[in-house]
Amino acid sequence: MAAVTMLDPASRSFRWLRVGVSRPQASTFFVPWLVGATFCIAVMWALPGDETIPYHVAWTGFALAFGSRVWSNRLTFAALVTFTGVTGGILVIRVGQGVLAWQETAEIPLMSGIMLLLVWNVRRRQDALSRVTELAEREAQHAHDEELLTRLTSHELRSPLTIATGYVDLMRENETDAHKLEDLEIIRHELSRLSRTADRLIWVMRLQVEPSREMVDLDAVLKEAASRWSRVTPRNWVLDCEGGTFLAAPERLRVCLDTLLENAVRYTATSDTVRVFSSRRGGVVRFGVADSGMGMPASQVVLLNRLGDREGTTDPLTPDSLTQSGLGLSIVRSIAIARGGRLVAERAPEGGALVAVEVPAEVPVAPRAQPVR
Repeated sequence: MAAVTMLDPASRSFRWLRVGVSRPQASTFFVPWLVGATFCIAVMWALPGDETIPYHVAWTGFALAFGSRVWSNRLTFAALVTFTGVTGGILVIRVGQGVLAWQETAEIPLMSGIMLLLVWNVRRRQDALSRVTELAEREAQHAHDEELLTRLTSHELRSPLTIATGYVDLMRENETDAHKLEDLEIIRHELSRLSRTADRLIWVMRLQVEPSREMVDLDAVLKEAASRWSRVTPRNWVLDCEGGTFLAAPERLRVCLDTLLENAVRYTATSDTVRVFSSRRGGVVRFGVADSGMGMPASQVVLLNRLGDREGTTDPLTPDSLTQSGLGLSIVRSIAIARGGRLVAERAPEGGALVAVEVPAEVPVAPRAQPVR
């Protein structure tokens, strides 16, 4: 019962908020108008023949007061009906006394109608503002919920995978049986694959949130990514960077590069060349990875270019024994499209595959990311 009592005041406040004002705010503007309207009515009664001036002054005050702070429905109805009835009665009496011409009575429905239109327009404006505010609050809450869901998902997926991988590593260190070591290696490989899949699923979730952009030195990011990969993956690494700086989301840029580098490493051997490149031409920034590996069939190159400017959750490449989650290129594609660009594929000069991202150097007018479908 106590809980219900505590909620009652909030419910009453919310009921007043739905009409755009709380009780103290309504009285702040209503009471001065009521005082002024009463004075105008007294002047109308005291000065026969001069009724129209105080009459219009009172209605003007009503428009100012109501427009400044919307009153409740009950208060508005009472003010309109009471003031129209009292002032209309005075005008009718003056017409009966011959003080005013009968045409003056047209002011009664005319001014009342104008005020009703004012009330309707102000309330419509308030309703529109309320809807916009509600939508903005929902969008902010949705973004917050998505971020929270992403963090929880990341924690729930990565923590057990990290623990399981640690236990497998411990078992490998203490195991001497060759067959068991082979089994443990398979388990570790699958855990590593599952971890990469989890990371990419989390990135698919993050793509729904609009990123913050800043001026990024593309060439520096490319060099940093190549340096990281070259430390752990023996390849003939080549840098060909002439992209300069442009407005981008640094984290998404690094995800694109890591995904393209991972694909290149997966389809190359230690003796192959992996070239990380960037360029700028005609207002378009182009960056990507080329290699001297096994490359892609011509049909897959055509398919990837045809789908390069479309959203999707599946990798357009035909699955094979080296394929991981099937989400890699779809994430890169979605990031490129969110930035107003596209994903392209070619045969690399080195003989293997070349996959690149092309985006405008300037941010498009509406760069909002669309949901990945």
